[in-house]
Amino acid sequence: MEVVIAVGVVAVAIVAILGLLPSLNRQAAESADQLTAQHLADGLAVELQIIVDRDGLGALATSAPVMRAPLEGGLAFVAPRSGVPLRPSAGAASTEEDYFLVEVWRFNSGPLAHTPGSAVLPLYARVSWPHRLKGVAVPVASSDRTQVGFALAVNP
Repeated sequence: MEVVIAVGVVAVAIVAILGLLPSLNRQAAESADQLTAQHLADGLAVELQIIVDRDGLGALATSAPVMRAPLEGGLAFVAPRSGVPLRPSAGAASTEEDYFLVEVWRFNSGPLAHTPGSAVLPLYARVSWPHRLKGVAVPVASSDRTQVGFALAVNP
């Protein structure tokens, strides 16, 4: 009788643990995506520096739109779920692998607004995901994405 009760208790515990696995798996994936999104700041800085080295700081300032509410239509880059490679989305064919969308804007006023001839370009970047899902032709609506934003500065 005691063995039957012990087996019943162990069975209930195992079922409870198995019930938690999907939730834990989802939380682990969300944490990994958040970490990758934060690491995209480094890749974005490299991509922006390439643009500055090739075209100049003024060209980057011109291509990054000024921030306006709501934030739409920034200078866009895309990356797969791994975060590598980060590539400009303009002129590139969109793929299912475009999981992260990174958009960049210039500040519109205040001390961070860009002035022509300055030696630094302060920018605001937003990383949102998922941008595209496998097997779905259209991007995910921006209201259904997770987002993280950060400021960065580019200089020649």
